[in-house]
Amino acid sequence: MTPTAVALPEDLTAWLATGDRAAELRADSVAVDHEWWTSALDQYGLSDPLCGNTISREDLFALGGRAVDSPEGAIALLWNVVAFCLGRQNADGKKRIAAVAADRKRLGALLRDAAQASREDPGAAYAMLRPDKGSNTIDRLGPGGFTWFLYFAGAGDPRHPSPVLEARPARTLRRAGWQDLRSTTWTAADYVAYSRLVDRWRVESGAERNDVIVRGLFAIAPPTGWDHPWQAWERQTWERENWVRGPLTTDDLKIVHRWLSTLASLTPRSAAAQSEFRDLGHKINTALGGGVGEISAARFGDDRYSRSYFDDHY
Repeated sequence: MTPTAVALPEDLTAWLATGDRAAELRADSVAVDHEWWTSALDQYGLSDPLCGNTISREDLFALGGRAVDSPEGAIALLWNVVAFCLGRQNADGKKRIAAVAADRKRLGALLRDAAQASREDPGAAYAMLRPDKGSNTIDRLGPGGFTWFLYFAGAGDPRHPSPVLEARPARTLRRAGWQDLRSTTWTAADYVAYSRLVDRWRVESGAERNDVIVRGLFAIAPPTGWDHPWQAWERQTWERENWVRGPLTTDDLKIVHRWLSTLASLTPRSAAAQSEFRDLGHKINTALGGGVGEISAARFGDDRYSRSYFDDHY
């Protein structure tokens, strides 16, 4: 299914209806280790632009308004965004700082240009930070990080066309029907299609803001590993108390189906062959696109032999 055909998920509509999601979003704030950032930036000869020990979305929207004006403003937004996303963990923070410090003039100008492009051309902005035929422009700053930068560069515009894209919303989108969307390393074309889908769902749902839709995609995301082939036939399995994560592959499912077919043929009159084997086989067949066929309790060879063999041995 193409992204243009993916329908607004019912659970997203339900999530939107159960609170003032725009107010909740704008009230977001994160505690950060400001002292760590001051020290780490100073080690590389960089000034400390962090807003304080706590960074809010409103702080970042204000910085986003200035990121388009100068390389210094863009770098200031970057460090505050990274700190906001990491909280007090600071994982790989120094590696990101080192990458920018090593080429600060060029990368500062690039970040400013990406911030400017994010307001009109999300594909171009994305490609600046991850070209389709290359790796991340800034070391340790992939799409899951730099799309936050592109988002905040919109300065809080409710229709800003550069939304955050991470693994969690990608899982939600695959469950909704965009099955060929990758879990990571998206292309600029993927990002443009995602931007348009988010904007369409904002209009269809009556939401106030594009970022509220994205927040909902995070909120209703299925767990990691939800779409292994063994789960594709029953996508709510993670809500059960006895749910166990896969992974069974497509080939594994075919083997299971073959054994179910054999057992159903050998024991055609058993309750399992008449119901459980048939029903489970139907689900597997559906998950595999009809490639293995339906299971029926047809006789396998001489039924009298089959019954006597199993009567004697089991």
